Amino acid sequence: MKLGTGLLFAALASGAAQANEQDFYIAGSIGAHEFADETGEKFAVHVGAKNIADNNFFLGGELEFALLNNDDFEKTYGGYKEDYSYSANIPVGKRFHMGSESSLDVYGLVGYSSLRIYNGSDDATGDGFRWGAGVDGNFSNLMVGLRYTQGKLEGSLNSGQKLDDTEKNLSLILGYRIKL
Repeated sequence: MKLGTGLLFAALASGAAQANEQDFYIAGSIGAHEFADETGEKFAVHVGAKNIADNNFFLGGELEFALLNNDDFEKTYGGYKEDYSYSANIPVGKRFHMGSESSLDVYGLVGYSSLRIYNGSDDATGDGFRWGAGVDGNFSNLMVGLRYTQGKLEGSLNSGQKLDDTEKNLSLILGYRIKL
């Protein structure tokens, strides 16, 4: 997590020096989650900021915490359950103004993700690089978005079994933003 956190704070610091305006937001999301080819649900909270430059390009930073429910994963992998995940993301994109109080943000993102899996006392954390794309509609202080992310997570269980699987998420985001 040290690399992801370092990248997040570096992006926020470099973007803040050249930002024309800034958005802070807190949002919730619900989505489809897939790990190791098994599909479940994801419920997440996002806290972030976007630094918007004069030319409407932006650079931001976001922290995400998610609770996961994946019954298919539990059935396929002998009782192992997905518990939660957290990530640090850096969105980079362009803002398109549609009026005085509304805009559309189109972006790609990179980041670092960590996911916890457990079965009794045998637990593991899979960590890895994450990437994706999204679009957010901004209406006054309301933010509505759609985002796709994918990551390659690696780790090992206490039993010694290696984790090397892909995580995919498609999320609908609803949030509140503060423009500065």
